[in-house]
Amino acid sequence: MIAILGISPLIAYQALLKGAFGSMNAIADTIVKATPLLFVGLGICIAFRAGVLNIGGEGQLVAGALSATIVCLNLPNLPGWMLIIIALLVGLLSGAIWAGIAGFLKAYFKVNEILSTIMLNYIAAYGMNYLLRGPIMDPLQIELGSFIPQTARLTHVVDLPRLIPTRLHFG
Repeated sequence: MIAILGISPLIAYQALLKGAFGSMNAIADTIVKATPLLFVGLGICIAFRAGVLNIGGEGQLVAGALSATIVCLNLPNLPGWMLIIIALLVGLLSGAIWAGIAGFLKAYFKVNEILSTIMLNYIAAYGMNYLLRGPIMDPLQIELGSFIPQTARLTHVVDLPRLIPTRLHFG
């Protein structure tokens, strides 16, 4: 495709590699962005080993992340260690419940788990979109009229320690 436009594909691949691995910050950002995907992939591998065709890792991640975010937004005065543990547990439970919906549909109604988990991915994505543009949207965004779909900044006590002076952290 790139060659059709008269551009060298080697230059494009060089830019791709430089953007992902060209500096310490680029490597750290690549790791930060890849880690959630690796955990979703690990969860799907576990499901496949159990004989379940779970294609719903994305929706389960979204359900868990939204739940953990809502916990952090609503309990900002808890000590940091306690808030992190509660948010992690609520996120894990929410992701498991989201996966359990597909399991319930398969067990009791013989709904194909591939179809139901893909559909649940879309429900989670649209649910997240609704929540980020409505109930949990940062009030400052509404005041400024920018309407960027994001929550208010989480309390600083849930910031995880950074490993090196980049965005890379223990989470």
